[in-house]
Amino acid sequence: MCGILFNLSACSSTPSQAHVTLVSHRGPDATRTHAITAHGKTLTLTSSLLSVRGSEPTLQPLVDASTGSVLCWNGEAWRVHGHPLAEGANDTLEIFKVLLNAPEGRIQDVIGAIEGEFAFVFWDGHGGVWFGRDWAGRRSLVVRRREGEMELASVGDGEGGWEEIEAGGLGRIDVESGEETWITRRSTGEEIYGIPSMNLSQPTLEELAPLSVDSLEVSGLHDALLESLRLRVRDVQLPPNADLHSRHVPANAQEDVRVAVLFSGGVDCTVIARIAHEVLPPDEPIDLLNVAFENPRIVAARSAPPPALNLKKKKAAVPRPLNGVIPPAPTTTAELDPYALCPDRATGLSSYHELCKTCPTRRWRFISINIPYTEVLEHRKTVIDLMYPHNTEMDLSIALAFYFAARGRGAFGSSGSQDYTTPARILLSGLGADELLGGYSRHSTAFRRAGYQGLLDELDLDFQRLGKRNLGRDDRVAAHWAKEMRYPFLDEKVVSWAMATPVVGKCPFGEPENGVENGKKVLRLLAKKLGMEKAAGEAKRAVQFGARTAKMSVESRKMKGTDGLMA
Repeated sequence: MCGILFNLSACSSTPSQAHVTLVSHRGPDATRTHAITAHGKTLTLTSSLLSVRGSEPTLQPLVDASTGSVLCWNGEAWRVHGHPLAEGANDTLEIFKVLLNAPEGRIQDVIGAIEGEFAFVFWDGHGGVWFGRDWAGRRSLVVRRREGEMELASVGDGEGGWEEIEAGGLGRIDVESGEETWITRRSTGEEIYGIPSMNLSQPTLEELAPLSVDSLEVSGLHDALLESLRLRVRDVQLPPNADLHSRHVPANAQEDVRVAVLFSGGVDCTVIARIAHEVLPPDEPIDLLNVAFENPRIVAARSAPPPALNLKKKKAAVPRPLNGVIPPAPTTTAELDPYALCPDRATGLSSYHELCKTCPTRRWRFISINIPYTEVLEHRKTVIDLMYPHNTEMDLSIALAFYFAARGRGAFGSSGSQDYTTPARILLSGLGADELLGGYSRHSTAFRRAGYQGLLDELDLDFQRLGKRNLGRDDRVAAHWAKEMRYPFLDEKVVSWAMATPVVGKCPFGEPENGVENGKKVLRLLAKKLGMEKAAGEAKRAVQFGARTAKMSVESRKMKGTDGLMA
């Protein structure tokens, strides 16, 4: 993975050192700049390197001596023209080769053949600068246009004017004229990425057989995720310089952790962790990163004295269970553990213990990442700058969770007393399961209102807007710690399976639940089949509520998530 910084200017303008430093945070192994003069303009291309794949680091930008072409590549190519890259191959070099051999003016044919998570800037040596993001926008790329100047970057510079590049499209700048062309399905009728359309057929009576752990859909999802995880965890390098992480490692801990899971304990991330166990070497540990925040508003509410007993009532109110456990009675703030009040801590520990029971030979490490409110305030401005141009209260609450989880600094061990920072640079995320498999409450609502047609329409809408949502924001905040997020559910083969599978094979809201919730039922049944009974029953919970980053101050309790940020 790399950080990208590109500048096109009528004068010899260069990016600020502060901006270069921000981009270098994404790739602390090396930073290089290559400048070109063409058609009276100056092109400055800077790349920072996070070396995570292959046997040797490949410094960027890549420059072809014969044509003068230059590539800044940020991301991972898992397959090209449907074929996985050879084990040990460097995807940056492979992509540069196919770009150099592309028919003139048909760069879109090459880009459309790439399956992976990426953003890029490519100077073709003939007068055109090409740029874009993958179909889902899993890697960030933002743009700022000013008079006589255009900038493209993985992350902004903390100043205004940046806009997010649309996912799934391809841009081209004619350096001589300054004309910008944008190639998308809407603008040209041309499909760049071969993502199939959703199977929108209404279920027939023959298709209404209840899903079970033995259904073909369950094994089909397992096979697709198995291939996706195999590609995403192989060839991962250990960090070339351990000092980059300045971590505290217990004497009995190994230094060979390459992969960590963003771990709330929900069914999505737990299945990812469980299948990662099947493909990683048996002696390699897996870190489970579980983040919990001190939320002063929640703590204050729990610390408040109970209301005066109404003697007219026959009995006092009984507290509602939290993950099956009755919470303790209100006490003083000093006695409360604010992190135990986070739902994701309880579900995380539950699923961790289940993983240990199901896969006892694997060294699972549950990392408790506890973030006090004072630390949130200390980093708030940095997170706001990183996530820009996203700028709502909901954006901030979600970005805070990913920012601190990606840092990976917490406590290790059964007692949670040993300081530890994960050395893993690869973070696996369960994002995408809800959109593909019907895991949101709005999916069940759509079914209640309009049956399977309403559900299909809602699923299709979710998929169509997946690339317009928040993956760029999440990449910007997580990569600040030199970490790369990978999304097994958004692998093109997994997506193709989900698009082709009839709706009753994913989320059959019209059939009895029989002990398994119908939202994401195929995934829940897979979890059961893999021995994760408790995780299979965990309810969907948004990260900002599970980690308690939503409405952290008493003043914010009446704010909406879509409200702009307060100063």
